Amino acid sequence: MYAWQSRGLLDRGSHFSPQVLPTLNGDSLLLSAKDKPLLIYFFAPWCPVCGLSISNVIGLDNSEFDIQLVALDYANLEEIKVFVDDHQIDLPVMLGHESLKRVFSVQGYPTYYILDKDNNVLMSDMGYSSTLGLKLRQGLASGF
Repeated sequence: MYAWQSRGLLDRGSHFSPQVLPTLNGDSLLLSAKDKPLLIYFFAPWCPVCGLSISNVIGLDNSEFDIQLVALDYANLEEIKVFVDDHQIDLPVMLGHESLKRVFSVQGYPTYYILDKDNNVLMSDMGYSSTLGLKLRQGLASGF
């Protein structure tokens, strides 16, 4: 990972207190790791890099990791619905807010975090990542 690409993101070992977030379909979910590490993918529906990388995230094998998608910096729910439909996303999409954006120091999109089962940061990164790059991150994080 490039240091300039992840500068300003939470450091390894930083702790996150779980939060309940509304979802695009009107439910609510707990943004939190459970019994295995969690990959959080922060995206903005207007972000072209997010549109290119979201299929890489969705295509990951989630037997070792949970995956949670969080939309930020959206103008309205319809904008997110179009993004979800265009990219055939079948995972729940959580609706983030400015304070969550600040908690995770999200400065650009997409931003990725991998948290351990105790909600401590294992890895963070920002920008495009291929499926292989994400699998490597999964492998590195599971080695911690």
